Amino acid sequence: MKNIGTFSDSPLSKVNEEASDSLLLEEIRRGSQKAFAKFVSRYEKSVYRICYRFFSDENDALDAAQEVFLKVYKYIDKFEGRSSFKTWIYRIASNTCITLAEKKKREKDGLLQNMMRWWSDVTHETPEEEVLERELRLMNQKIVAEKVSSLPEVYRMPVILKDMEGLPLDKISEILEVPIGTVKSRINRGRRLLQESLQAYVYGRI
Repeated sequence: MKNIGTFSDSPLSKVNEEASDSLLLEEIRRGSQKAFAKFVSRYEKSVYRICYRFFSDENDALDAAQEVFLKVYKYIDKFEGRSSFKTWIYRIASNTCITLAEKKKREKDGLLQNMMRWWSDVTHETPEEEVLERELRLMNQKIVAEKVSSLPEVYRMPVILKDMEGLPLDKISEILEVPIGTVKSRINRGRRLLQESLQAYVYGRI
C-alpha cells in the first residue's frame, strides 16, 4: 500500500497551517497578547526540541527557547513573508542557539583567563586594581588553591613556591635540593596540569 504520509504532511494541512499562522501574525502585530500566547502554545514544543537537541541540557534549552520567543515578539514587524512563518521561527531558534553557545564559551574563556591570571599578576597589582577585583580574586584564589592542592606532590611544591610565593628559581632549587633545570621542568609540567584541571572545572567536565 502506498504511503500517503500523515495528515500534517499533506499539502492541504500545510496550507491551513500557513493560513492560520498568517491570521495569528496579523493579530500579534495589532498587539493581541492572546494571539501571541496562542502562537507560543503552537510552537513551544518544536522550538524547545530544537534547543534541547542543540544543547542537550534542559536549563540551557529553556533559556534559549525563552529568548527565541522574546525575539519573535520583538521583531515580528520585520517578518516579510519571504518564507513561511514556521521557517522564520526555526531560523531564529537556530541563530539564537548558536549565539548563546558562543556567549557561554566567551564567558567560560573569560573565567578561565581570570583564574589563570591571579597568581602571575599578584606581585604587580596596583591598589586600585586590587580594590576592583578583590571579590573575584578571592573566589578564583580559592578555586585555584583547591586545584593546586590536588597536583601530584612532585609538581605541587615547585608551583606553590614559584607562582604563589613568588620565589626565584635559584631559591626554589636550594629549598628543594634539585637542579634549576629540574625546577623549571616541574613548574612547567605542574602549570600544564593545573590549567587542564581548571579547564575541566570551568567547562563542566568534572
